[in-house]
Amino acid sequence: MNASAPARFQSLDALRGLLALGVAVYHLSVWFGLTPSGSFSNMALAKAGNYSVSAFFVLTGFLLARTAPWASIAKQGLGPWAQKRLLRLAPLFWIAVSVDLAFGLGMGPTPNARFIVENYTLTFGLFHPNHALVTGGWYVGVAVLAYVAWPLVAWLMEKAGAWVLSLLFAGLLAWSLPSTLHGVMAEEQWNRFHVYVLPGNQLFLVALGALGGWAHRRIEGRLGHRTFLLATGLVVWAIFRPFPWFGDHLAILTGPLRYRYLLLVSLLVLLAAFHRGWPDAGPAEPGNLNVARWMKPMVLLGSWSYGIYLAHPFLQRLVAPHVAGWTGLLLALGGSILVAAAAERWVEQPLSRWLSR
Repeated sequence: MNASAPARFQSLDALRGLLALGVAVYHLSVWFGLTPSGSFSNMALAKAGNYSVSAFFVLTGFLLARTAPWASIAKQGLGPWAQKRLLRLAPLFWIAVSVDLAFGLGMGPTPNARFIVENYTLTFGLFHPNHALVTGGWYVGVAVLAYVAWPLVAWLMEKAGAWVLSLLFAGLLAWSLPSTLHGVMAEEQWNRFHVYVLPGNQLFLVALGALGGWAHRRIEGRLGHRTFLLATGLVVWAIFRPFPWFGDHLAILTGPLRYRYLLLVSLLVLLAAFHRGWPDAGPAEPGNLNVARWMKPMVLLGSWSYGIYLAHPFLQRLVAPHVAGWTGLLLALGGSILVAAAAERWVEQPLSRWLSR
């Protein structure tokens, strides 16, 4: 039986905002040099920043499977569906690339004609995700590959059955094993992150999320508020407890340890997805959790998440020459949120209205 799709996934929207903050605070703390390597705060921020990006991939797969089965794609038409998906990523990315090029900020490889074409056509993920000309843009390159491949996957699932998705996940997971277990750390230090971001090391997360989305369509049961909060708290504790110790941040992104953390962040996504959602905020009542009041700004933050992800490196460049330390981080983070809010209002919302016509 297929469960009906909610208009919005409130808890997923809120999670998306928290993930974007995790990435931004992690990067800014490194760039401002705020936490000693190996300290509890340094390890916690490294987990939050790096595994938030992993969670974004799981989210991508979940939403593709939940909202875009083949019947929906066929109804819209393959071309219009692909256009809508890609144009949700492209405009802010193009703006970020243009600002980087205009001011010579050097946020990616040295620009040349090839890289510029790859970035404006969103094809750089086919060659190497780190051909992105903006910091963090590698995620966009891999996500585009997932969007391009999804209609074929959805069609095969329609024709042959859901086992196609399970087989795809198993194959992509196997593809990730050599890089995760030994390939990344076997490289010279300068090349390790370039190997880590390769599609073969990331796309299984999209397939994992898609399995969750497929299950969500068929399972009607949803988690109550207290169950959701308790389970989420336990998963967060398991992620951020300061064991094992590490100094090199790539140490937690490789080896069997990576799969442990990926399982935990995937559980976070699925808990948010299967949460039944919060009621509209109303008068507080005895015994009522009444969290909707503070959920609303978190959901709003989720709508700004993509802008925060792309904007925070630029705000760091703007703030760092003038203000250092935690004050600099807070100014850069606050500026990123303001830029993201403006981008959502004046770029993403009008584009969304145009695409829905």
